[in-house]
Amino acid sequence: MRAALFGGSVGALLMDVTQYAWAQAFEQDRPSDDQDEETEAITSVVKFLTRLAPGLFGATNAAAIGRAIHYVFGVGFAGAYFIVLPNRRPAFVRGAVFGMVLWLVSDRLLIPALKLGRPWSRYSVTERANALVSHVVYALVVEYARPSLEGRKRR
Repeated sequence: MRAALFGGSVGALLMDVTQYAWAQAFEQDRPSDDQDEETEAITSVVKFLTRLAPGLFGATNAAAIGRAIHYVFGVGFAGAYFIVLPNRRPAFVRGAVFGMVLWLVSDRLLIPALKLGRPWSRYSVTERANALVSHVVYALVVEYARPSLEGRKRR
């Protein structure tokens, strides 16, 4: 549980940092009003929650709610990963594959199926690469979080 909380949170944070750095380096030509795919999806979820509970989720809280959703998903996916693959030694390839699968499921299947963002064809190649790379970064942090925390616990 501790590893999922730590790995998922830190992974989500480094995912954000990666997305921001990538956008600064490679996406200067993106129109300023266009959001990346993840931000569009989270914004859509926040709008849905605002309609469900207008008094609870006000427009002023939208950014904070969006960040909270991002971190809840980060911790949740880390916990699920640890359940599916318990007590494994960390492996770079396994972590990278986890990130690619997570990207495929979220960005290529769920977001389009639930219409939480623009159609896939409306994102540039650099935006797609940003999403993939940031998911891999997240997954690698998760992959290496559990053994580092378990090692501390045993000492």
